[in-house]
Amino acid sequence: MLLDPHGGLMRLFHLVLSMVGLAACGYPRLASLAQADAGPDASSSTSPDAGTDATIVPLGSQYGYVVSKATVVPAAGHLPTELGLDLGSKTSATPDGKVDNQFGQALVVLTDLNFDVQRALDDAINRGTIILLIDFQTEDFVNTGNAGIEVKFGANPVPAACSSPMDAVCGNHLTGAASFSIAADSPRDAPLGGRIVNGTFNSDAGNLTLKIALGTTAPIALNLIHARVKATTISEAGIMSANLGGLLTVDALNTKVGPAVQTLFTALLSANCTDLTSPPNCGCTGTAATLVVSQIDGDTGTARDCAITVDELLNYSVIKTVLQPDSCSKDSCTAADSLSVGVKIEGVKATFPI
Repeated sequence: MLLDPHGGLMRLFHLVLSMVGLAACGYPRLASLAQADAGPDASSSTSPDAGTDATIVPLGSQYGYVVSKATVVPAAGHLPTELGLDLGSKTSATPDGKVDNQFGQALVVLTDLNFDVQRALDDAINRGTIILLIDFQTEDFVNTGNAGIEVKFGANPVPAACSSPMDAVCGNHLTGAASFSIAADSPRDAPLGGRIVNGTFNSDAGNLTLKIALGTTAPIALNLIHARVKATTISEAGIMSANLGGLLTVDALNTKVGPAVQTLFTALLSANCTDLTSPPNCGCTGTAATLVVSQIDGDTGTARDCAITVDELLNYSVIKTVLQPDSCSKDSCTAADSLSVGVKIEGVKATFPI
């Protein structure tokens, strides 16, 4: 879960300072930079197709898939915006032609601290602690005005995800031939209706619930509002690529993401500090642990106690910067009230109750 922490926090400071510096100098935000690199067609490829305000009712056959890969941290040389979608601006949920994924930027920072967020999610999917099922309905995979997508939580894979408790690879349920039941905690979000044009599906906005992992295989559910989906290369056999994007409320950030990130920092201190009852130094060694107890412990005005609370973590200036709300969850806002989230998935064929 945790690699060598030395030097990671210093890179974090440099990254955030560069972000703040760009904004102060009037440079475009990262989403705009990503589009500039992508070329003149970038905005049209990530924004939903124009249409009427009428609710789209999905028609046709229903096809089942299980997510075999979910990416929340971009590979080296790529940007978080490549995982996101156009979710609007700070003052409106209406798409504005810019790709959003502020949460992905925060996960890049955690990764720079040597918390292997992506590997934890990969392990959770391969071991079956996170099973995301996709129910996709359409009359045609090339062109139709009445398609729809729904995400469900799965359970009881056949075959089992791992051959034995000693199986280090697992993923037996991700071959395209597995069956699943629907988990008791599966969301009841209405399907997101949308259109397929030349093989690309773009949904209208709605609610979407996902499960991800942050640093451990323990899943956390993210209830995304004003969510959208863009999927390409869809067939009966699988979904080669789909971007899922939505907005995370500040309350969800505080109650779900905050505690999960706190677990990472608690593990960091446990691994690198020998006396967690003796503040302020707490017996910590290594750059990252030393800076955490000196900069975050007690940053809300409470006495230092060699432990990091959620409030201390989310109010620490550096982390607060990368988790700053960047989007509007309503028709209009005077200021951003939510955090944009982007996840890229791949899926293989699966059987489950539809």
